[in-house]
Amino acid sequence: MRYFIQFTLLLLLIQVVSAQSIDAKEFLTVEQEQRYQNLIDEIRCPVCQGQSIGGSNASLALDLRQKVQQLIVSGKTDDEIHAFMVERFGDFVVFKPPVKISTYALWFAPFIFFLVGLVALFRSTKSKVIKTSEEEVDLEKAKSLLK
Repeated sequence: MRYFIQFTLLLLLIQVVSAQSIDAKEFLTVEQEQRYQNLIDEIRCPVCQGQSIGGSNASLALDLRQKVQQLIVSGKTDDEIHAFMVERFGDFVVFKPPVKISTYALWFAPFIFFLVGLVALFRSTKSKVIKTSEEEVDLEKAKSLLK
């Protein structure tokens, strides 16, 4: 019985340690709260790399959420907050990177691959039409020789 009680207490302690606090933020207006939700969904977590800071449990994401809240309450615009994050973490931190020389490959590579694919498709169908017409001519010649 003593071991059962110790085991139960141990399980209770493990749950307390793994529990996480809820992120309760106070804003002056509902608009600020909505801006906060939008911004934390638009900013990528530098640690997790595939998640936004709103969906990440990393300690850096928590700090960034607090900083976003501070900037919103202090009256910064969304563009200023994005610029603040990009200045510290680079273009990677935003899910929609700006169009500039260093990001041309991100923006234009899909279109280039699409165009190359269309050209390849066009050439392959064109060559089949030419081969088919040549085969028909050869077939007619063979039929005329057999007569």
